[in-house]
Amino acid sequence: MFDQRFFVEGLAHASYLIGAGGEAAVVDPKRDVNDYLETAQREKLKIVAVLETHPHADFVSGHVELAQRTGAKIYISHLAPARYDRVPVRDGDVIRVGPLEIVVLETPGHSPDSLCFLVREGGRPASLFSGDTLFAGDVGRPDLRDAEEKPTALAAALHDSLFRKLLALPDDLKVYPAHGCGSLCGRKISSAPFTTLGQERLCNWALQIKDRDEFTRRMVENLPDRPAYFAHDVQVNLAGARPLAELPEPPPLSEDELKAAAARGTVVIDTRNAAFFGAGHFPGSLNIGLSSNLFSTWVGFLVPFGKPIALIVGSAESAKKARLELARIGYDQVIGFLEADALTRTEQLSQLGVNDLHFALRRGEAPHLLDVRTVGEWDAEHIEGATHIPLPTLPRRLGELPKAAPLAVICGSGYRSSSAASLLQAQGFPRVQNVMGGMNAYSEAQAPPWQPSDLVFIGENI
Repeated sequence: MFDQRFFVEGLAHASYLIGAGGEAAVVDPKRDVNDYLETAQREKLKIVAVLETHPHADFVSGHVELAQRTGAKIYISHLAPARYDRVPVRDGDVIRVGPLEIVVLETPGHSPDSLCFLVREGGRPASLFSGDTLFAGDVGRPDLRDAEEKPTALAAALHDSLFRKLLALPDDLKVYPAHGCGSLCGRKISSAPFTTLGQERLCNWALQIKDRDEFTRRMVENLPDRPAYFAHDVQVNLAGARPLAELPEPPPLSEDELKAAAARGTVVIDTRNAAFFGAGHFPGSLNIGLSSNLFSTWVGFLVPFGKPIALIVGSAESAKKARLELARIGYDQVIGFLEADALTRTEQLSQLGVNDLHFALRRGEAPHLLDVRTVGEWDAEHIEGATHIPLPTLPRRLGELPKAAPLAVICGSGYRSSSAASLLQAQGFPRVQNVMGGMNAYSEAQAPPWQPSDLVFIGENI
């Protein structure tokens, strides 16, 4: 059997092409589908099936476009209220791809309509494509479809799917999940590209909680923040996304066109790094650096779904990359881009060095500190007296901050804090600084040398 994994960094999304005997299936495809078509052609395989483990919340699937371009059938749970041409499948159904038998397993829990696909080769179990039900080191969170079903009910269903169905399969069965480390669809997902049921039975933290009631309670506790776009992407995937090739390339904009668009409510995202943004940026723009794999995730947290977006970029190539990353989460309304060198009217965002921060804190002259890291990062280490507001929650908690006072924003590296500081500046906070290097640099930096004015002399022979 041929199999190949395709991994999207940032979203930590894994999809797969499997095949034998001249035929192939794609499991949980990403929106940009050319990779599958090129691989299938190279391997002399015809894609005849597109397998959706569930309607995804964190990314837009390319299932409908892939089916249109290959003639393949889309297989998804009979419980999914999909609005495209598909084959609704039930527990125990068998999908044939060349000599491969793909057995449908209904595994509700992460969503009401979750499936796993058990591949049999020569009559023997060969691999399990577990979607968001079972990850390496983790299991799927049960709250992303809470508008349809209570998370506690889904958590209880997840227990049954794992312990009564998946763990009844052989321990040496290879498991290929839909996400890796960094995905918001779990909490402690490993970076391993695959696992086995035996490995998960022994080491997966969630599979050690065998009591159903305790499992249900633990699954709905301390869940990470989720972007608001998740709910929209489920609906996009149930309808079937517009083919990526049909999206227009973002055109170049003039500065006057950008200004007019911003006045109409377009969100302007500056994709450069914090230092370049700080040195000069379009007034009111939001700094979300494209250099991070989490670019699309932070856009999803900070920019309302469906809003038109204009990009400030370092180059036209960066505009193409940003447009793809945004399309992968369904942010299709990119009206154009402007290269930063063309800006003539800019404002600055002050950058505060960690040595200066150490000195200001020692002198009692530091600005009000806002820490936008996660709860876990804050608990591990933080600066005494700082205010803690994780970045995903900042847009709705601006009222907790003193608007007129000097404000310095810190994170782990300076990336998230620049996004937060740009948001505050755009919302009218007049005295905002970004702490360069974040807590990583702050913790490594030595406190600056004592100045003569700082010394207190006691006696004459010192």
